Amino acid sequence: MTPSWLLDLLAAIMLAISAASAARIVACPLLAGRPWRPVQAGTDVNLANALMGVAMAGMFTPSLTTLPDTAWEVLFGLATAWFAYRAWADARSVRGIAADRCTLHVVHCAAMLYMFLALGAAAPGDGMGGMGSPATMPVLSYPTIAGAFVLLLVGYAVWDLNQLSSRRYRLGAAGTTDVVLGIAMAFMLVIMI
Repeated sequence: MTPSWLLDLLAAIMLAISAASAARIVACPLLAGRPWRPVQAGTDVNLANALMGVAMAGMFTPSLTTLPDTAWEVLFGLATAWFAYRAWADARSVRGIAADRCTLHVVHCAAMLYMFLALGAAAPGDGMGGMGSPATMPVLSYPTIAGAFVLLLVGYAVWDLNQLSSRRYRLGAAGTTDVVLGIAMAFMLVIMI
């Protein structure tokens, strides 16, 4: 059983990530005209991160739930399709697909979509509402898929952190957000398997 204080702490971190991503959405147009302050991530990435932060906060703490599960399913389905298109359009090789930031966001959005769909299939009508109370912790349908997502999410987080040793790679605000979101999603999947 996961202690409720840990779930509350993770919900607070997710809300902070959401707020930071929303601030970057507002700041991007302001910084775009200044060559000495390059924009690190696009609006679509920041929007997806902000939505993931809000949705995950609601998963960790039911009192923070904002939208019905169906709305989240539609939003993350559209985001998954958008980033899949961008990853495909940007890909030049198989290795390029794996290293592309859009592919990471495909995995993030698909993991969120899976969580909402799998929980809806496991307990119709309950949705994510039981996440905060350990006695009624929801269980995901298809735990093998959840395990695959855990491996992908942790793998991308480790890859990002490993790249810090490279002289040309710098983990900026967007990269830090991606690492924290990936680890939090992997943790959520593990406790719901």
